[in-house]
Amino acid sequence: MFKDNIFLETSEKLANLSDLTTKNKINDDIFVSEIEIDSRLGKQIKRNKGKYITITFNDDKLGDHIETLIETINIAIKNTFDYLKLNKKSKILFVGLGNKDITSDKFGYLMIEKIAANNNLYKMYKDVEGITNINSFEFIKSLVSFIEPDVVFIFDSLKAENIERLGTTIQISTGGLYPGSAVSDKVNEISKNTLKRDVICIGIPTIINLESINIDNPYMLISSRDIDRVVDDISSIISLSINRLF
Repeated sequence: MFKDNIFLETSEKLANLSDLTTKNKINDDIFVSEIEIDSRLGKQIKRNKGKYITITFNDDKLGDHIETLIETINIAIKNTFDYLKLNKKSKILFVGLGNKDITSDKFGYLMIEKIAANNNLYKMYKDVEGITNINSFEFIKSLVSFIEPDVVFIFDSLKAENIERLGTTIQISTGGLYPGSAVSDKVNEISKNTLKRDVICIGIPTIINLESINIDNPYMLISSRDIDRVVDDISSIISLSINRLF
């Protein structure tokens, strides 16, 4: 359960992953951690092979470093493109997942609203299966068959174990995701393994399960009081970065 959590939190618990983690300090308020997982290690820790980049920042100082954060995200996406052997001419499908009527699950919707589309870029928002009765994996698979992109960007909210991650973290990864896994473990994997296309997932943690604070209620999910501002601010910053890059 809870497959879509912050991968950096997993690495902090496993010594062999900590050894593989590259950490860069951009300034006093922005840090980048990068991990590459091969197939052998991926099997051991039950994660897909891929690159996992985590950008952390001081939310209180965000206004002072917006341009630096945008550039940091740009560099992370460029590095991910190099890792996948893609380029700016690649055909890209952007897909936002979530529930636009719930603030803590609105990140995917806002990303699709704010990203600009052109002749080589396509975008689509997919609401949760409970509202549409359409499985997210089958939906994306159909889009991939129709558009035939080189890479699929997927935007979705994530779960964290540490409440300090809320509003301070952006994760970029190529390992795929399990939409809805914060509330159910009966979900389909969306990854290169299942779509036969490169996948880049960008997510921000918007909830934690109460187990992190109160072990008597391990499956209760909570968010921060200002999560509406957090999701709006970070989606604006990431979309600005993507619009400048493509």
